[in-house]
Amino acid sequence: MHERSLVQNLLKQVRQIVADQGGGRVSEICVQAGEMSGVEPLLFASAFEEMVVDVFSAECRLKLDLVSVTAVCTHCQHQFEVVDFQFHCPECQSGTVDVIQGDGLQLMSITMESIDSHEGVSA
Repeated sequence: MHERSLVQNLLKQVRQIVADQGGGRVSEICVQAGEMSGVEPLLFASAFEEMVVDVFSAECRLKLDLVSVTAVCTHCQHQFEVVDFQFHCPECQSGTVDVIQGDGLQLMSITMESIDSHEGVSA
């Protein structure tokens, strides 16, 4: 289950960002996962819930946004959403396309409270 190693790396990245910001209590971590990222959302969320208590607190929430696959045709430059893994341009029928979204896992934001105040800070 590679979701555990993905969560481990995510928490390490967040911990470094929090340290760079001077510390604070993390209340939410927002992540974007593409349909082609290979991430199983339920397993990722389960691994997060299990592992976050070792780094932050059990109150730290995960917001996992799933992103559809978007491609651009290299022939006619038409941008389109890939449906049912059909990587053919709907405009010119070319099969030469580049995926521009939906194949990765990305940290989007961190919501935290600074140590000195109770105000929310988004990093």
